[in-house]
Amino acid sequence: MEIVIYLILGIYILIHFAMFIGLLVNSKKPSKSAYEPSVSIIICAKDEESCIEDCIKSLLSLDYPKEKLEVVLVNDRSRDRTKEIMLDYAAKYPSLKYMEPAESTGKLKGKANALMQALKTASGEIIFTTDADIEVNPKWVREIIKYYNETTGIVSGYSVIDPAGLTSGLQSLDWIYLLSVASGGDGIGIPISCVGNNMSYRMKAYNDVGGYEKIKFSVTEDFMLLQQIYKKTSYKTKFPINDDTKNVTLPCSTLKQLIRQKKRWAAGGIGELNFGMLVGLFSWLTGAVILSGWAFLDIRIWLCFIITKLVCDFIFLFPAIREFKMYKGYLYIILFEFYFAVYVILTSVLLAFDRKVVWKDQKI
Repeated sequence: MEIVIYLILGIYILIHFAMFIGLLVNSKKPSKSAYEPSVSIIICAKDEESCIEDCIKSLLSLDYPKEKLEVVLVNDRSRDRTKEIMLDYAAKYPSLKYMEPAESTGKLKGKANALMQALKTASGEIIFTTDADIEVNPKWVREIIKYYNETTGIVSGYSVIDPAGLTSGLQSLDWIYLLSVASGGDGIGIPISCVGNNMSYRMKAYNDVGGYEKIKFSVTEDFMLLQQIYKKTSYKTKFPINDDTKNVTLPCSTLKQLIRQKKRWAAGGIGELNFGMLVGLFSWLTGAVILSGWAFLDIRIWLCFIITKLVCDFIFLFPAIREFKMYKGYLYIILFEFYFAVYVILTSVLLAFDRKVVWKDQKI
């Protein structure tokens, strides 16, 4: 049994060492570029009256030529003041365009349906997507564009949570870890995932795979689009670690909301075979040892296992922690090891019994 435990830990460390090399690759800053394409930013919102105004204000503060920038505000059947707020800002600023998607008539549901319809109205050469609970970096668009050349199809970025307390601190470290896995995989040439609240792609790359209508439906539409562009076109992907491309998001405010988020991400992640599934498998196995190893292992071996994994994760997180100056997140790393183990195993159990997920009170 001990040999199996050592093997699990060894493979986990080797995987993360490879991704750590990828993080170092993606830590390289871009060179100056004269490329200044037209840009469309799409933000889909449903019942987001509490945060949509702050998001719009941050978009209006972007450091990018206004004549080359449009923001498509998509009100996806909101029942609160989201529509009113969007329309108010759209009436004041020519760069803001308001729309409401029609009801889905095909396989596309929820956010994927809203995005698909918004993209049909977008005029930008490069598409950016974000969410209503995001405040974007003023340099976001200009800095992301520096990573584009003629071979680039997608550039993703980090979204982070301010570790202001225990709940937000655990979620903050979790987001940095998951996005570092994505960036690390990308850095070694194996794109794993991305996050739709900080994502950009070339419109031509999107059209080359047939758009959301032609690709396999996923509750994590950003992940599926990344995989299809990577596998079916010659375009390259990039996932830089750059403070100027970092956006700030909000933590889940309730346990119910958090569980739904994790279940949706897990369901989307198993929809396409890739390197991320190997990372997920060994995260599950190491989590199982952390939670149950005390019952069948010598206590010294169990503690050594936890400490070794903690050190591995501490080092792995460092490139992003250092770049974003979020050292405070390390205060939660011991609790994070148990938090991560619990939700990885819990979401797998939930999915085993029920594959349906909930997005904005809509079952998918």
